[in-house]
Amino acid sequence: MKILHVNTIDTGGAAIAAIRLHELLLQNGVESKILFLWKSGKVQVKESYYFEDLFSSKLIFKIWYKLNVVFNRRFTFYKPSLYFNGPDSLFNMSKHPLFLWAEVIHLHWVVKFLDWNSVFNNSKKKFVWTLHDMNPFTGGEHYKTGYNNEFKFASKRTIDVKKKAIDSTDLTIITPSEWMKNCADNSEVFKGRKIFTVRNPIPSKVFNMYVVENFPNLKIDKSKINLLFVAENPSDVRKGFYLLIQALHNIKHKEVFQLYIIGKESNAIDLPISHQFLGVVSDPNQLAQVYGSVDYFIIPSIEDNLPNTVSEALMCGTPVIGFEVGGIKEMIQNGVNGFLVNNEVELGLLLNKIADKEVEINKQAIPDNLELVESKILSQIIDVYNH
Repeated sequence: MKILHVNTIDTGGAAIAAIRLHELLLQNGVESKILFLWKSGKVQVKESYYFEDLFSSKLIFKIWYKLNVVFNRRFTFYKPSLYFNGPDSLFNMSKHPLFLWAEVIHLHWVVKFLDWNSVFNNSKKKFVWTLHDMNPFTGGEHYKTGYNNEFKFASKRTIDVKKKAIDSTDLTIITPSEWMKNCADNSEVFKGRKIFTVRNPIPSKVFNMYVVENFPNLKIDKSKINLLFVAENPSDVRKGFYLLIQALHNIKHKEVFQLYIIGKESNAIDLPISHQFLGVVSDPNQLAQVYGSVDYFIIPSIEDNLPNTVSEALMCGTPVIGFEVGGIKEMIQNGVNGFLVNNEVELGLLLNKIADKEVEINKQAIPDNLELVESKILSQIIDVYNH
């Protein structure tokens, strides 16, 4: 079986999930390759290829890419601050030699790379699509947070294009969470499609309870209750960092907590407790060490699919505190491997109880995360390919 994974860029949460699945297939003897639109220069992946290499120079590709951004958003460009992407692209991935080679095209996050009409209408390939956000079945928004139906015309046009493009396509959908499955099931675009829920694989050789220390800048004060927040961009409203800050302002014993933040640093953040920015951590081994070193991982997202961070923390035996939303609530067993709260007020009250030792989770007592076992996920993925 020849599998081609496709993702727009080689960094970010979706790219990490796609690369991990690709590498898991390779490790188990499956012919797998991965195609990106453009390269960041930050990662090296076996059997990875880049569409930009088809261009005669990087300059020509960059010009074409900028034109593509305008073309993709030509109906919505008057409000570029809204994160919204259409179904169009000047790039035609179906012209790439690997597309012709593959028996299964496994799409991941393919915004601005996938042109729905040119790829689906003219191909008899088998397609599998892992939904890393809502964009594949919406009018262009990636999540509902921050979008108030500003682009009604463009949205209707996009949904019409998508429905028509896949009308006779052999397309199976994968969602990492049941929440996303329900969203896709109830959408105009994917209603009636075959949809399977399969977790993103987490490499257990890296993320486990026996991590070797290799992060020289990490200094953990064991006398404090150490918390961790992770987001590529903490300023993203959907990630809820501002809600965590509000909760921390309202706790009684601020002196007992230490917060570590992984992601882009912001000078505008008003944090009332001791904290340390660790920056963007690209090394998964260092990331695993941070998870394993803290007492709790906090994810205050107000809308989310199934973040890799939750799975990674749990694999490292670290309890997770999160809002009862999306796929997050599917991973946290309240009082067993973490705590679920509904808002920043409840989060502050929970942190007070943790400080007063009214509630506590013994990391050694956290049950094995059987649904994240790579062999199980591999079996599920192969079943989808053969379905």
